[in-house]
Amino acid sequence: MKRIYKYLLAGVIATLAGLTACDDFLDVNDDPNNPPTSSPELTLPAGQGELAYVLGNQFQFLGNFFAQHWTQAGAANQYCSLDEYEITSSAYDARVWGELYAGALNDFRFVSQQALADEQPNYAAIGQIMEVYTMQVITDAWGDVPYSASLEGLSNLNPEYEPQEQIYTDLIARLDSAIALIDPSGETPGDDDLVYGGNMNLWTKFANTLKLKIYLRQAYVRPDVAQSGIQEMYSEGAEFLEMGETGDVEFADQTQNRNPFYQTQVVFRGGVDVVASNTILEYLQDTEDPRIDEYFAPAETGSNQGSFVGVDQGIECTPQRTGNQSNTVSKPGPAVASPATAVPFITAAESYFLQAEAVARGWTGGVGTASELYAQGIRASFDYVGENVGGVTALLQQPRVAYPTGGSVEAQVERIITQKWVSFSGVQGFEAWTELRRTGYPSFIEPSAASTLGASIIPRRLLYPNTESVRNANYPGLKEVDVPVWWDVKD
Repeated sequence: MKRIYKYLLAGVIATLAGLTACDDFLDVNDDPNNPPTSSPELTLPAGQGELAYVLGNQFQFLGNFFAQHWTQAGAANQYCSLDEYEITSSAYDARVWGELYAGALNDFRFVSQQALADEQPNYAAIGQIMEVYTMQVITDAWGDVPYSASLEGLSNLNPEYEPQEQIYTDLIARLDSAIALIDPSGETPGDDDLVYGGNMNLWTKFANTLKLKIYLRQAYVRPDVAQSGIQEMYSEGAEFLEMGETGDVEFADQTQNRNPFYQTQVVFRGGVDVVASNTILEYLQDTEDPRIDEYFAPAETGSNQGSFVGVDQGIECTPQRTGNQSNTVSKPGPAVASPATAVPFITAAESYFLQAEAVARGWTGGVGTASELYAQGIRASFDYVGENVGGVTALLQQPRVAYPTGGSVEAQVERIITQKWVSFSGVQGFEAWTELRRTGYPSFIEPSAASTLGASIIPRRLLYPNTESVRNANYPGLKEVDVPVWWDVKD
């Protein structure tokens, strides 16, 4: 309950933390009820809560639509812009760009800097790790973005846009610095750390797993850098997140504490907009995957009542739309759309799939077995959504799921990423879209029927916000949604 209570305060604390990052505020009389400064203990949960809100709300819709886990229901058109790939420069402006930069990133920077000044290295380490995580989300969404000078406040209102390649290089260095700060025997956070409650061993694993993800994101654009970096991690005995060690922010069925997707889609919208995409539903049915019961709910009414029925991606945003009520098809299910559904930053399943890819590429120096790590990724996914892991054995016998041990490296990577995509369904929508851009897998995904981008094109980035074009003299100009980011080079 303390963790939930801290999240309730996140909005207020974020405002307070924002004040601490600037030195140019007018000096006025102190209000004892509204202190002008914060502390790492107060600001850390604010940043974690705000980041979880973006990933669990706006980026959850975005990613699950683009990765074709979800699509627009026939009786409404709230999210047709996503199925149409009509992303405007105002769509993710202040409510996402602003929340990530001025909210979460600003909070984590304050935590790391203030904690170092207060001689609290573990708080500083967590702040830096979360800052790296947030910055990767930002640059993966927009490409080249303000970085080094992005949080200088009134002293620099025109931060330069830095190349994504340069940002990625520095993210690794910052993670190394953060890991070096960790002292498991020193003072640690408690309930104010919404992710691990101050368990610094888990934070070390989280940082290593994040570092592995950053390297693998470069597998096609800088394979030499990715390979050498991963080999070094394994030679040094890096440990990664395991079953039951997912890093997430929890929610509860209480006013202002509910899962952000549930709050937006079910409480505010009445659950009328989002339904299952046939792209994933048909794959789950074809492979007899029992996770279908967790990811989706059977149709509630109509001739398909009690059955899992999806909608072709984007069809309800075209002239061929059926107008069917959402209750007549499948909606997001109990594991991903309940009031208490957690928002993960990195799941154990993702950790295993990352390790499996690294082994499949031959970048671990012979450490690990790709097929077993792949199976562990599926088990961890079952476990996370509440499905009995005993069903994994049968699933692995399915022709479209069985690991292609004797296949090419790329065939093995394709199978790994496809199952990672399944594990991301309604869980980590943004990562599902990002991995689709990086790898092109699952290979059976075709553009939405409502696409306005043309044949074989999916969105490759978000548009820079309108506010940047108006306020930042270093705004680099419009980059359309079909222009790949730096690491997106695979055909």
